[in-house]
Amino acid sequence: MKKIGLLLTGIFMTLFSMVQAQTVSSPFIEVTGTSEMEITPDEIYVAITLRERNDKEKLTIAKLETDLKQILKDLSIPLEQLVLNEAYADYSRYRKVKKEVITSKSYTLKLKDVNTLSTVYERLDKMGVEDAYISKLNHSKLIEFTKENRIKAVKAAKEKAEYLAQAVNQTTGKALEISERENYVNNMPSNGYNYRIANNVAQSYSNVGGNSLSESFSGDDSNISMAKIKIRSAYFVKYEIK
Repeated sequence: MKKIGLLLTGIFMTLFSMVQAQTVSSPFIEVTGTSEMEITPDEIYVAITLRERNDKEKLTIAKLETDLKQILKDLSIPLEQLVLNEAYADYSRYRKVKKEVITSKSYTLKLKDVNTLSTVYERLDKMGVEDAYISKLNHSKLIEFTKENRIKAVKAAKEKAEYLAQAVNQTTGKALEISERENYVNNMPSNGYNYRIANNVAQSYSNVGGNSLSESFSGDDSNISMAKIKIRSAYFVKYEIK
């Protein structure tokens, strides 16, 4: 039994040495492939806050809501694209004597293109809306674009591995490992598209180039630009080489 045990141990050690030697001797190459993509959003989410105020006469939330819905009707924007986020009220001192309840409501309006956005901004400005901004950019096929960009990153890794292997007169074999290093989607607008608590929309709006609303939308739609959604993917791939 002792001899059999020693024999099995010897066989095991031999097999282990062969496998280890084979593993060590297998050449490989490790590369990282990246891909970046920019897409124009077809879904623009605008946050709008309506707040009661006293001009010559008190503008109530009901009146402001009616005006906002009229804008949507005039621009053929379905009312379903306007969603109420929250409503609240607070007490405000008026001339240090009277107290009144000031009510405000916050909405999210979904738009499809920058030209409609420009018209909405102008109409909000005429309403005297003081708080509105682009809260998010999106694309209806964002998942498909992200998948496409990931595939491009892996293909970029394969191409890199192939030309590096050719540099030493070798070729790549099968992929031994694929792991994700980065998958980043930036769909938040730049600060240039935001405006909050200003005298009015037009005075506080600025695009990426720093122009005012009236300058940006001066009748030439070709000058209107919208921030792009940026997608970045990176994959680490390990190939055998032969």
